Parts: sequence; structure tokens; C-alpha cells
Amino acid sequence: MPEVEVNGTRLYYQQAGTGPDVVLIHAVTSNQAIWMFSGLMDALATEFRVTSYDLRGHGNSDRPPTGYTSAVMAEDLRQLHAAIGLGPALLVGHSFGGVSAIHAAALFPEMVAGVVLSDSFFPGLRHIEPNFGRMTIWTNLRETFGRVGVDLGETVDFARLFRSTADLPPDRMKALEEIYGTFGRGWLRQLPPLAETTCGDDVLAEAGLTAEVIAGVVPPVVGLYDEFSPFLATCRWLEQHLPRCTAEIIPAAKHLAMLDNTAGFTDAVRRHLRRLAEVGQPEPMPG
Repeated sequence: MPEVEVNGTRLYYQQAGTGPDVVLIHAVTSNQAIWMFSGLMDALATEFRVTSYDLRGHGNSDRPPTGYTSAVMAEDLRQLHAAIGLGPALLVGHSFGGVSAIHAAALFPEMVAGVVLSDSFFPGLRHIEPNFGRMTIWTNLRETFGRVGVDLGETVDFARLFRSTADLPPDRMKALEEIYGTFGRGWLRQLPPLAETTCGDDVLAEAGLTAEVIAGVVPPVVGLYDEFSPFLATCRWLEQHLPRCTAEIIPAAKHLAMLDNTAGFTDAVRRHLRRLAEVGQPEPMPG
């Protein structure tokens, strides 16, 4: 797997296909394997040059002790983009990956041809999502960890999740891995190392991405939000406040659309990327 050092951190990435540039940005606690596992990278590579990468602290990339805000992630992306010679890119970001994509679009609009979000929560819009901390996906996580005697608390707390997993004795870690199965085991094993970083707190920091900054994003944005998403108020806000925003609901999904409804999610991403790629084409010369 190729690697590149950017912003003082070694990131691992993969590329496939030819055509307009698309960059896939995974969520916090995930890694680029999600795009291969769901088949999205292969599906898009028939029409686009697709780049996926492991965010700092995730997958095979370096794990520095600090620097996990969306602002730092946007700078990582800017330097990665330059280092591997991408053109204006269409960014596809899931959850926190979408936050980083929007932050990059706000800071470096010349680099971004468009953004496709998948069920992203923005700390700068926390005021419109008062139930964020008690989202269903956290409740399910809390119940699962409770089966091995770990209390994650009632509200979302990534730092607590990382530390609690790191502190698990081997027998209870094994029991948790058995509950999550083969695919979930890889996700679970990424958590303990993050306990030694500021990631848990950083990913919930506004980091300069205020509501005003989000509303001022110039490149076109597509908000793909799941039917049972806890963030539908954010979806409506984006549609109302961004001048070039289109929203679509992915049926039968509740935060992991690429897994909950793989066919529907892949179809939606491909359709919107095709449209955004056409929008970005220069007008033909007269005559």
C-alpha cells in the first residue's frame, strides 16, 4: 500500500480507476477498508480515479498524540492532495469524514469540486441536534459493552470509549470480539491505541467550523442522510442554508448506509458524483 508523509504524519492510501478525482474519507474509529468492504471503491473506479486513505490515527497511518480536529484533518487532506498530484476533487465523507470534507471545502475551495456527505454531525451545529449525545448508535454500543461489564455512560464520549476498551482485560476483550464478529473485530482493535491520543475530544470540537463558515461553503454539497439518522435536523439545515446543497434520504439505514443499504447508498453516491462531475466541466468554446 503506498504511503506519503504529510503534515508531519505518514498516511497510507490506495487508488483505483481513471477519470475525475474522487477522494473517500472514512469516519472516526473506521478506516479505508470500509470502502473496499462495501464495494464502493470498485463501483466508482469504473468512472473516476478514486483515492481512499487512512486518517491519522486510523488503519495503517501514523498515530500522533494530538491533531485530530476537522481543521487538522482538512490540512492533512490538502497536503495529501498536493503530494499525490490530484486535480480538483469530489470528496465523499462518512460521518466525521464529511465534517473534514466540509472543512476542506471551506478552507481550500479551489481544491474541492464538490462534497458528498454521509450522515455527518457537525459540532458547530450542535445546537440544532440536542439529542446528539443519546443517539441510537451510542445506545446500542453502550448495551453491547455492558454485556462485558463496561459502562460507557449515557451520552457520546469517544475518549471514554477508547480508554474503556484499552483497559479491558484480555478475557473480556476476547468476549467483546466474539460479540462483534470478524468485521467488527477489526473496528474494535483500533480503539485502544486511540486512548493515548486527543482524538476522543478533538473530533467533537468545533475547531473553527462554525455555522457561519459551513453556510459559506462555495463548492456544491450533497447531503446523504439515513432514513433513521439521528441527524435529520442537520440535513434540513444544510439544505436551507447552503446555496448549492442537495439532500437525499437513504432508505433503511441508521448511520452506516454503506453497510445498511449498500445498493441504495452506492447508487446515490454514483448518481450525485456524475452530476457534480458534469457541473465542474468547462463550457464548450463557441464555434
